[in-house]
Amino acid sequence: MTEYHIGVDSTDSAELGMCTTYLGALIIEEMEKLPVELSTYPELVRLNPNVPWKTRGNGAVALRFSGRRGQERRMFDTCCEMIEKYSIMEDPQTNPGLVVISGNVPEEFTETYHEALHRLMGTDEIIPLLKEHECLFRGWKNGRGLIGAVSAVGARFDEFTYEAILYRNGEVKDRERLVDPGSVREASRKHPSTFFNVDDRGDLVCIPHSPCPVICGIRGLEPVDTRSALLEVSAGRAERWVLWRTNQHTDVHIVAIDSLKDASPYSSVSLDVVVDSEPSYHGGGHLSIPVRDGSGHTMTAWAYEPTKGFRKELSGLIRGDSIRIWGSVREGGGRFERGINLEKVEVQELEKKRDLVNPRCPLCGGPTESMGKGQGLRCKSCGNREGLEKLPMEVKRKLSPGMIEPPPTAWRHLFRPSSVTPVKELEVAPPFHGLLFEDHQ
Repeated sequence: MTEYHIGVDSTDSAELGMCTTYLGALIIEEMEKLPVELSTYPELVRLNPNVPWKTRGNGAVALRFSGRRGQERRMFDTCCEMIEKYSIMEDPQTNPGLVVISGNVPEEFTETYHEALHRLMGTDEIIPLLKEHECLFRGWKNGRGLIGAVSAVGARFDEFTYEAILYRNGEVKDRERLVDPGSVREASRKHPSTFFNVDDRGDLVCIPHSPCPVICGIRGLEPVDTRSALLEVSAGRAERWVLWRTNQHTDVHIVAIDSLKDASPYSSVSLDVVVDSEPSYHGGGHLSIPVRDGSGHTMTAWAYEPTKGFRKELSGLIRGDSIRIWGSVREGGGRFERGINLEKVEVQELEKKRDLVNPRCPLCGGPTESMGKGQGLRCKSCGNREGLEKLPMEVKRKLSPGMIEPPPTAWRHLFRPSSVTPVKELEVAPPFHGLLFEDHQ
């Protein structure tokens, strides 16, 4: 028996449809016509979310099989045919890559996976590696998908979650999904290890609105629970499903740094900082928060309008507040300076806030009021104007120490919410995929 590993990336289009995981589902079905079978979960591997040329969520797939020796060429040729048939080649952002290897995965592939989580990479770093290890590989157009394909094959998850995805036929491009919302809410209630299905208002957040083949995706921490929840969703035109193991919601893209000077563009970082001046709103409703580190380096952190309550809560920060921030580093250029796009914030220590308030009258104890700009104060009761000055008084803060996170609709794929503790022990629970057809028509 031989182990085989297939990596595929960059076959979809944000505007024109397709999904690399859907192609992965079709490849699984084709491979099982050969004398091989899946040896573990199909893997959905999210990479650096800050890559400017990503197709959608920068997700590649790894499929691992075991079976009769000498099958790699047949597997490779079949995958090539399928990539050419299903990929959205007309989209300039779609640049597929395919890698097929047999035996052990080279350690350099795993190193590539970690690099591809944190920085931009080029095919000039990947192709020599593939040639060195005599892999079967092919890149279409500029071949940029080879980076994701190698990274997916090399991925090793220290922590992981699951996502069960329901698919319709890839030729269907409707943005509307024929999903019964009540069935999703009920499945979520019955299977508490799942998450990211509905938001606090009960609205569905597990359904895409693009022309891709995905009907819905149920994310969870237990494989059987996650799969069961998906198969209890009532949806029209569903054809097949796959249970993926994934690095989603693990914060694996985050690098802890000590200084803002180490915040490299296109990376995702976390560090302790102090609020340097009051947050302010800008055009479009975006919130900027000037921050500085312990060495005095400064940068602006941003919470964008789509984060809604997250942005509003952060607007209550004041100069001197100690916080820890997580976010992606935006490259400066044009009218934008380098900054950090916030994913979440932990309030660690709050500065005392003082406001100037009107005193009581020293003569009669009555309330005082302003006479107008630059005209001082007077007592409302006795009219006294002598010895009256505004007094500093500590004001109760609306914020309190703790984590501040955006709503689920603003989560990135790798974002780890405080409510989720990723899995560390692999529980093998086949089947990993299946066909539905009449079951969900």
